[in-house]
Amino acid sequence: MRLIAKRFRVLNYRNIEDSGWIPLEKVTAFVGRNESGKTALLKALHKFNPAVEEPYHAQREFPRDRFTAEFRNGNDWPVCQVEFDISEKLLQELKEKIKGVVIPSKVILTRYYDGSLTHEYDIAKPDIVSKLVEALDVFSKGGRRLVAPTTDQEEAVQKLRSEIANWTDKMNDVVAKSKTLKSGGGVRLLDRIRRESNEYATPTSADLVESFQASIEEVRNIAKAVLFEKQLQKVIERELPVFIYFENYGTLDSAVYLPRFLNHLKTGPEDRNVRTVNAMFKHVQLTAKEISELGSEEAAEAKAAGERVTNDMIQRDQERKELRSVKLNSASNDISNKFSRWFGQRRHKITYQADGPHFRIWVSDDRRPDVDIELESRSKGFQWFFSFYLVFLVESDEGHKDAILLLDEPGLHLHPTAQQELISFFESLADHNPLIYTTHSPFLIDGEHIHRVRPVTEVESGHSRISIDSWPKDRETIFPLQAAAGYAMVRGLFQHRKNLLVEGMADYLYLHALNLHCRELGHEGLPEDIYITPCGGTKLVGYIASLFLGQQVCPVVLLDGDDAGRARRDALMKELYAGNESAVLMLSDVIGRKECEIEDIIGETVILSALKDSVGKEITLDQSDCSNSSLVTQIRNAANRQGVELTDGWKPKVARHIAISWSSSPTESIPADILERGEALFKAVVERFDKLEN
Repeated sequence: MRLIAKRFRVLNYRNIEDSGWIPLEKVTAFVGRNESGKTALLKALHKFNPAVEEPYHAQREFPRDRFTAEFRNGNDWPVCQVEFDISEKLLQELKEKIKGVVIPSKVILTRYYDGSLTHEYDIAKPDIVSKLVEALDVFSKGGRRLVAPTTDQEEAVQKLRSEIANWTDKMNDVVAKSKTLKSGGGVRLLDRIRRESNEYATPTSADLVESFQASIEEVRNIAKAVLFEKQLQKVIERELPVFIYFENYGTLDSAVYLPRFLNHLKTGPEDRNVRTVNAMFKHVQLTAKEISELGSEEAAEAKAAGERVTNDMIQRDQERKELRSVKLNSASNDISNKFSRWFGQRRHKITYQADGPHFRIWVSDDRRPDVDIELESRSKGFQWFFSFYLVFLVESDEGHKDAILLLDEPGLHLHPTAQQELISFFESLADHNPLIYTTHSPFLIDGEHIHRVRPVTEVESGHSRISIDSWPKDRETIFPLQAAAGYAMVRGLFQHRKNLLVEGMADYLYLHALNLHCRELGHEGLPEDIYITPCGGTKLVGYIASLFLGQQVCPVVLLDGDDAGRARRDALMKELYAGNESAVLMLSDVIGRKECEIEDIIGETVILSALKDSVGKEITLDQSDCSNSSLVTQIRNAANRQGVELTDGWKPKVARHIAISWSSSPTESIPADILERGEALFKAVVERFDKLEN
């Protein structure tokens, strides 16, 4: 994409007062109970730039409890803000097209209830008038300091001093009367100043005039940049990705009675089912009306009216039906090929068929290619996939438009194992189209990318709250997250032959994030076949390890270099891991410090900064804290000394904050020493697996 959506914010929409800025990932999942505000988030974002026009409706969507008292003018009320990065390719094109100006690398767009759009850029707008006045002042002072090269030239130079002083005073008056230089008139004034200053160029003042004109050129470029803002805005708005919204209730009916559909299209074009059926007809490149008319029989109508049936009538009937048949057959082949490449699970043959005022969809597959089955007789999952694909294909102009996909409760009818397959499908689809979806199913949460989840809760006031850096206390909201993490762990028993067991969720988040960035920057990371599993604490490591060993899978265990870790190592060596001592890796062996935990890989600077941001506690370490103990122990000692209370869950909360921050930051921004320590750890883990295989 040429404009990459990085985060968004919803304001004044239904039960959302202010969502705050929500970071966007390649795939982003909103999880929460019903009525928490998940759908409201998607709808507000969808209408920011919908593929099919769908404006905001203040009377229905502005918060009801504030409408009468506060809503006056749509211009005053923003609804959705989206921050985009401008891609390198588009930046280069803009620099070539709009020369001599600074091009922003980011833009924040805000959509209002009346549909208007405002732009904010990540470049400061200098005060043009002040810069011009400053340039005139420097020129005036320089003129007063001009020195005559010889005594006999003193009179001429004195005259030049006076002329420069008088001219700069005159220009200052003109600038003071000018309302703005951010216009064509402003650029013309600067051209006049540059032109007139040439009149004061002599051998004595040449350097002064040249320097002044360079300053004027700089101011002129700034003024021109402002003039190009409208041009830039047009480019930005032209490049905006469209948002395609889809929900389960928009699935296709395989039998469409065309006269009834035409009536529904006229009375309720925004209806979910009408929209999906209409997308199908757009793909066929025939409207429902045209399909109906092409199926009409002029000869039959004449006969029913008691009129003579002519050969011309019969010929026209045949030509119309032949045209309809050719178009439907062509569209059937096209959608079959495209859908099979996209769906990937099995090759399907889709057949569009029309008979008079009736339109039907038949589906066969490569297992029974000669058996056509009505669409509604296929699985609910297939119906959902096919309907979603048609809407995506048509509303993104056959995939040529940049599109961001918004899926509301996808795959509700799918079996849990099929929902898990849907996660993989989302991952591949998001390679080209970023995807945001809502769910409350634990099987639709990617346990391997838990940091992509954004929990949504309803607070006591009835408003929505979106959690970014921490998980809410609401058990019903976080249950799918806990279940997803548990399912991912259990799945590892049977699907992953190489499992790395770590003590807790903080270890999992740090290692997962570090692994991604190490591999992206060319450092050694964990191979794809090594799966990280958090055990929920040091005490549970032995129990989880025994489950794996019971399936003839020997995991490598990573333990902190502390008393609890050493005690767990000794217990494992005596029982489960007797004879497999290389499968237990102590973090202290990697870092070279007796007392250490996973936070020592990340380092004091990053941990303390994240602690302040995520927990709201500012803690500083002094010399008394920096002993031979681990960083976690040092932080706890400093907290006690400073009277700061740390809750039990502060470590995973900080880890989650850092993982999310890293996922939305340039890879190069992660300190090199952290990546080096991460690479050393991953090398040690790989060596342990190699020893187990040998």
